[in-house]
Amino acid sequence: MRRLINDIRMIVLISIYKNDNASHLRLSIDSILHQTYSDFRILIGVDGYVDALLAETLKSYEQDNRIKVFWFKENRGLTAVLNELLEEGKKLNPSYIARMDADDISRPNRFEKQVRYLEEHPDLDVLGGAIEEMDYDGKLNGKVIHYPLNHQQCFDFFATRNPLAHPAVMFRTSFFDRVSSYNALYKKNQDTELWYRAFKAGCKFGNISDVVLTFRVSKDMYKRRGGTRFALEVLKLRKEINKNLGYGMKAKLFAYAYYVMAVSPGWVKKFAYKTFR
Repeated sequence: MRRLINDIRMIVLISIYKNDNASHLRLSIDSILHQTYSDFRILIGVDGYVDALLAETLKSYEQDNRIKVFWFKENRGLTAVLNELLEEGKKLNPSYIARMDADDISRPNRFEKQVRYLEEHPDLDVLGGAIEEMDYDGKLNGKVIHYPLNHQQCFDFFATRNPLAHPAVMFRTSFFDRVSSYNALYKKNQDTELWYRAFKAGCKFGNISDVVLTFRVSKDMYKRRGGTRFALEVLKLRKEINKNLGYGMKAKLFAYAYYVMAVSPGWVKKFAYKTFR
């Protein structure tokens, strides 16, 4: 599609909710505003009520014409907010759509590197990169997570784990022409379900080896990734993935092992996360 003179090359989608930290949010937004790549707009969706400090922080950024904040009255969850932002963002006719969480920090040249790589690899539909971890207070813990680089490696990796870090990805806008939007039935695991449909649709995946994002390990991360309901949802989805993408016994065993881990005490989830991620 021909780009119009007022079109934006890239948009960044961020969802905010009441438990987000205003200081972390400011660091996150500033890491985008200070990118070496400048042709972008940031679309922020506020998922229901937020406290005065968060609201004031967001309002202070509304003065910047690169940022548009959408204030949604009801709390509907990440999936619904991302889909709303996708629809708004498409009106700008961007070539690329990036994701970002409200407490993570993008490396200064993240977008420059990802845009360049996508332009050099026109076959790719979605691109991620390596991430480093920090604790809740912003201290690096020394852990760097590298993801598979080419499409076949990503497909093989998906038999047991997600091949992309969701807050570090950049999509071609055409990706969503092939797989529509996030599945509204999934309040959690929406990224896993999206990758599943993308592989089924023939989308091509990739990662760059460079660290593009610093991922904040929140205090309740292990709690949020547990519980019987969450575990059953993951197991059901993984069984469907394994069946329809042709993964074998290893993937089946992993799905059940993940279920056991998800219903286990927090210290078990923490150990498994640190060991196998």
